[in-house]
Amino acid sequence: MIWAFAVAAAAILYLALRFRRFQSWVEPVLTIVVAIGLAAALLIWFVEDRGPSGTVATPTAETPALSADAITLSEMQATVGQPKTSYRVTGQLTNNSAVPMQSFRLDVVLSDCPAGTCREVGRDDALIVLRVLPGESADFSTFAVFPGSDLTPITAPKFDYGVRDVRALTR
Repeated sequence: MIWAFAVAAAAILYLALRFRRFQSWVEPVLTIVVAIGLAAALLIWFVEDRGPSGTVATPTAETPALSADAITLSEMQATVGQPKTSYRVTGQLTNNSAVPMQSFRLDVVLSDCPAGTCREVGRDDALIVLRVLPGESADFSTFAVFPGSDLTPITAPKFDYGVRDVRALTR
């Protein structure tokens, strides 16, 4: 069906180049052809999303639930990057659930803790796409950025890490 609109547009352009009187009609005619094409595309898109009974199709495979408690972080390290407001965060993740994991969000909190008193410098989070089978571990690496952390020098950095929005692998 799309080829019909392409042929119509090509014919209109040819006629506009060939006949001077047709040039004043080109813009309105092409606008109408494009509008009809978009309307047809929207109609087809809405009709294809519906099942045979007219109801909206629902996915058959549900995403298994995977809680953040089933994920363990270990060997977490943060090293200063370039610029000094960014840190390279590396670690290892262990999937303790019975479901394969696809991705998770890593929350990183940077605090400055000189003499035992801590003040929060900033927070960042990163989406980590990492497929880990049940009972297995995998290394990961990402960057965390803390804008404004260069305004006051950090003498004793302390990082806290958290896991949220864990997604299971769908087949």
